[in-house]
Amino acid sequence: MFYVFLILLVFFVLWGLMLYVRKSHWDIVHRNLLDLEDHYEGKVIRRGFAARPFFHGRVEGHPFTLNISTERLGEKRMNYIDISWGIPTKEAFTISEYEWLKLQRGNNKKTDLLLMKIASGKEFAFIHKNKEKLKKIMDNPAVREFISQFEDLCYVFLSKNGILCEFSSDNLAQATEFSLLNHRLQLLKNLGEVFQK
Repeated sequence: MFYVFLILLVFFVLWGLMLYVRKSHWDIVHRNLLDLEDHYEGKVIRRGFAARPFFHGRVEGHPFTLNISTERLGEKRMNYIDISWGIPTKEAFTISEYEWLKLQRGNNKKTDLLLMKIASGKEFAFIHKNKEKLKKIMDNPAVREFISQFEDLCYVFLSKNGILCEFSSDNLAQATEFSLLNHRLQLLKNLGEVFQK
């Protein structure tokens, strides 16, 4: 009986420790996101004790939501920061980091996607229903600046309803620091304004 009690005690201590670590991690992210409240119109929302926080409001006059999600991709668990920003654009197209896109599609074969390689060696796939318009989009200096500077980009989708963007992070506490986050927001804003209605 003593051993059963000891095993249960160890289990509950480990479970409590894991819960504390998870809560502490989200507390740091929460504090970082509070800086968005100081600079933009919106609110950080957290629905539970150890739940992920998210930010919802208006940034630069447009509806804005920043969320955190996870996914198992192959052998690795990926953390993502998802941004939905209501900046409407006249063109609807997607830019995706090619290696990430191949993992999502479950294949490693070359496709007929138009690709652009940047100085770091990363390749980005461009998707648009009109190949001629897509070539003009790819030639735009703002596009090259965006993919060269927006680190850990998974994809960005621009449309008449706004911008969706997702980037990965191995360190969410660092990625949600205001200086880094705001730099990404400025790059997104600049890209959206180039193609804005």
